[in-house]
Amino acid sequence: MLSRRSFSAMAALACLTSPSVLNARSKARVLVVGAGAAGLTAAYHLANAGADVRILEASSRWGGRLKRVDGFSEVPLDLGAEWLHDDPTMLGQIIGRGDTDLDVETIDYRPQTYRFWHEGELHSLNALRHAYGEVKFYDTTWYGFFERFILPTVRNLIEFNAPVSKIASIGDGISAHLESGAILNADKILITVPLSVLQQDRIVFSADLAEPRLRHLKDIRFGQGFKIFMKFTERFYPDILMFGSRWKVLQDSWDEKIYYDAALGKPTRDNILGLFTVSEASLPRAVLDDRALLQSVMTELTEIFGDVVDRTFVKAEVQNWSRDPHILGSYSMSNNSDMDIGDILAPLSGRVYFAGEALGGDAQSTVHGAAFSAIDAVESLIGD
Repeated sequence: MLSRRSFSAMAALACLTSPSVLNARSKARVLVVGAGAAGLTAAYHLANAGADVRILEASSRWGGRLKRVDGFSEVPLDLGAEWLHDDPTMLGQIIGRGDTDLDVETIDYRPQTYRFWHEGELHSLNALRHAYGEVKFYDTTWYGFFERFILPTVRNLIEFNAPVSKIASIGDGISAHLESGAILNADKILITVPLSVLQQDRIVFSADLAEPRLRHLKDIRFGQGFKIFMKFTERFYPDILMFGSRWKVLQDSWDEKIYYDAALGKPTRDNILGLFTVSEASLPRAVLDDRALLQSVMTELTEIFGDVVDRTFVKAEVQNWSRDPHILGSYSMSNNSDMDIGDILAPLSGRVYFAGEALGGDAQSTVHGAAFSAIDAVESLIGD
């Protein structure tokens, strides 16, 4: 049975491939701002629909909050988004193939050993093994998925080191003003940058586009966050390590601080401990440089597990998303506005559209939420 999300995505893709729509819009000039999951997905479907697409990426690499570390272990690891958070059939839906088997192997991620650290003591909570389950990639990553299935179509459409500073109307079209001083004109523009970039007014809108509702973007929490992978010669840690009282560990919250066996279920005998930390509030560690951040983490692990931490440590990889100038945090969280995020970021004058994980609906803050929001935006863009 199709879920509501699956049905909507497939319906949108059917619309994109309708001959009447393609004939009417095949020459449309579209600028996509941001080469993350949403931007790449949108450009992929726009290009396949015959539009004239150009992707403007502020940084020197594609992927946004998708990022991979190679050579650290026998298997590649995601420094950004890692878990699938949905049935793997959505991978085919992202690229317009429905529930097609893409020959992408996944694993049922079901940790068995749980510990939580509270008031200087380790406690067991293994009962969680009956309640928690996820899906992860077996021998690839989210980054690898996009690299294999989407990048070949859009690679030559990306212009790197091209931060956009202003969006303005021009006649019946739209223009993107780059920090370099260049001005690019198009029929439509799709903005897929992280919510944090819009909140900090890194991109401004001309007076006729600056709808009052955009002010409510400041009411949406965009979390702080970082990830670290550490390699050890011994496995001294449980599958999952959490922090706080039993009640705090079990509560439903956007804030998370979890050490986890990053090699669990993957084709490697390496001992890789991951740390995933996000918070709606400020994270004191997030302001540290990579070296100081790692030292702080190693000190914490030593307090919990003893000198085995330093004795068996091999190397580490740090990704502080809060210090990345083009990301500025983790992902969208709670909304303190009376307006829904979809209403705040509704299209502007039928020429400016938005997509990204913040617009993922029930899948907010996920990769597939970003991808499906892009498909919805492309359907709207072409339909308009």
